[in-house]
Formats: sequence, C-alpha cells, structure tokens
Amino acid sequence: MQAAETEPKRTKSYIYEVYRLLEEKPGVEEILIMNRSGVPIKTSMERQDALQHACLYENLREKCQAFLSKMEPPQLLTMLRVRTRFHEVLLTPDGKCKIQRIHILSHPTSYT
Repeated sequence: MQAAETEPKRTKSYIYEVYRLLEEKPGVEEILIMNRSGVPIKTSMERQDALQHACLYENLREKCQAFLSKMEPPQLLTMLRVRTRFHEVLLTPDGKCKIQRIHILSHPTSYT
C-alpha cells in the first residue's frame, strides 16, 4: 500500500471535536458517531437506543453502498439524507477515517 492511500488515524480528541461541532448546530436533536463496524463510539442517545439505531443505519448504509458500487462507474457513498415531514437523518461516512456521523434534525411542523 502506498503512503498516499493510507487513512490517517483519528484520535479521541477528533471524535469529541466533531461531536461538539454537531452539538452546536441548531436543530440537531440526536448525534450518533459510530465506527465502520456499526459500534457507537459517541452518542447523545441512551445506550440501547444507540445500539438499535446503529444497527439499522449500518444496514441501510451497506445496502446503499452495494447499490452504488454496481453503477457504472462505481460510486462511493458520501452522504445519505432521509427526510420525513418532521425529521431528517443525515448519514455521513467520514472518508478520512472509519467513522460515520448521524445527525437527527427536527423541522418545524408548518409544512403543507
């Protein structure tokens, strides 16, 4: 493997900094940061909820990535946005490390 292809290692301070930045964003209700194996690293949720959400999001990410890899030319998942009438979930795999960030945002109920 060439030096340019290796992924830089991220430290706990990087995780805490990302968490802090997400926490400061307006409208963010929950934050779930997990590794590529789907294990929660840092979260604002209860432990059981975090494990359940991590499992579901990991399955969704894997299925989306499998679909994208079959396209011509193969594509990488950079962000997955799922939006309902009242909430929005952003799944953003970190390309520089083996981390996925999940943001659960709330929206005003004034949609028509």
